[in-house]
Amino acid sequence: MDSKAELKIIDRYVEIKEIEDGQPLIMKLILEHFLPNNRFEEARSWRNALEDKELKTEADTAIKERLKNGKIVSLSRYPQNTDWTDVSPEGKSKQTDDQQYHYDRTISYMNTKKELIDDVEDIETCRNEWITFVARAYEESLGSNGALFETLAMAISDYIELILLPNKFVETRFNSNENAMSNATPTIENAYATRPDLVEYLRTHAPQVLGDSYLMNFFCLTGVTGKSEEVIVTDQYIAFIPEKLSGWNAGRMQLIRRESVVVIAVGSEYHTEYQGITSDSASYWTLTFETSNYEQFTRWLYLGKNEKEMNQYRPQLGKIMDSLGNYFDLEEGDSFQTSGGYQTSFGYGFWV
Repeated sequence: MDSKAELKIIDRYVEIKEIEDGQPLIMKLILEHFLPNNRFEEARSWRNALEDKELKTEADTAIKERLKNGKIVSLSRYPQNTDWTDVSPEGKSKQTDDQQYHYDRTISYMNTKKELIDDVEDIETCRNEWITFVARAYEESLGSNGALFETLAMAISDYIELILLPNKFVETRFNSNENAMSNATPTIENAYATRPDLVEYLRTHAPQVLGDSYLMNFFCLTGVTGKSEEVIVTDQYIAFIPEKLSGWNAGRMQLIRRESVVVIAVGSEYHTEYQGITSDSASYWTLTFETSNYEQFTRWLYLGKNEKEMNQYRPQLGKIMDSLGNYFDLEEGDSFQTSGGYQTSFGYGFWV
């Protein structure tokens, strides 16, 4: 990372942005500094500061291309992740390569200390600059302990968008004596502030959802060979969001009232797909949302093809079940064994 050259560009941008067109400098940062170093959070944030539509499209294309081959830091992020409230912000951070720990501790520290609260007015209009500046400052102390720059940028971005700017500080056992605000549930619009494409999609297709309170979300499939979906549960709705939001072959969103769901039947399916003389088998959990209107919405959760994968995915899926149990009645559903390709299907009862 050529930090001196990057800082020189940023300093120049800050100097001229009010009197000249600073967009070429933003593109230079995105294309020559952020993306080559897998700094996707900053790339997206600085992209949002662009005003020219063509430059925005160019930046989007570059980000998508880099995502195909770049190293992505996979984290569970707030508000979907609330485990960070249990991570102590006190003392020195641990020496570890666990990026989830560094994310959780960073956002816990910023929330507890109410970091940047005196700079809210400037951050409101220059959040892209602040994410980069603060990430650099934090990296000086946390980088040597294993925290990646991208991890710090994500934590800082989420803190700014979901806690600092909406003034919704989270009360934890670490700041309960500081009269911190209660753990206010963010709206969908605030919870997905870092995903403007989804916010715009909801504004077009289901604007009533944006102001509703976020409860939970998870990803699933529409069938064993189906497309991916994101299920968002709010105070009043359940939204089934397609993976492809626009363009040719875009999916269709389904929206139902949360109060209409009588029960979620949790079943399982073992599916074998035949391809000539070979076959491929995998296990799934199924979730069937049964409504008071006699409708059913079934979604599949991939469980794995072998013991190793199942031990990897079951804890994650178990957390989804625990969360769903907070808002819905769960009951044991049907279990099946199915097959595709050149073979016929048959069913039998079992519970994975």
